[in-house]
Amino acid sequence: MPFTFEPMDPETAAHFRAGGPDAYGNAPERAVSEGTGVPCRRCMGFVAANDPYLIVAWRPFSRLHPYAETGPVFLHAEHCAPPQLEPGQLPPFLNSPDYIVRGYSADERIVYGTGEVTGLEAISTSVDALLTDPAVDAVHIRSARNNCYHCRAVRTP
Repeated sequence: MPFTFEPMDPETAAHFRAGGPDAYGNAPERAVSEGTGVPCRRCMGFVAANDPYLIVAWRPFSRLHPYAETGPVFLHAEHCAPPQLEPGQLPPFLNSPDYIVRGYSADERIVYGTGEVTGLEAISTSVDALLTDPAVDAVHIRSARNNCYHCRAVRTP
């Protein structure tokens, strides 16, 4: 099943970069990267040492409901663009040993039984298997240690 990893959408990134409020109504926090492990949710790469970035509470769902998880994410303070990835190719910022991989339905509800901690080398296989289930519309990739949202995978049209 061909699939693509999707980053934070450009409109949301522009909103935060313009100082727009996050999911909790707070202005984005500004920080400067030390160059170690600041994964940008827009370009799906890392913020380089001494580059500014934003910390925001983000809810990557279209509306509020009990399954609409909110969490902290990082974002380059300046414009950046996602890489051109081949279908199924992992984004560069996925480099931890493991992640939570979880399926969501078209109405953004967790599809029970789809969540698991998956080793980095098995993410593509796990996503592929989940997206063969017609009940799964998208797969979220989250930190296995902090539960932070990284990106989602969807079927390639």
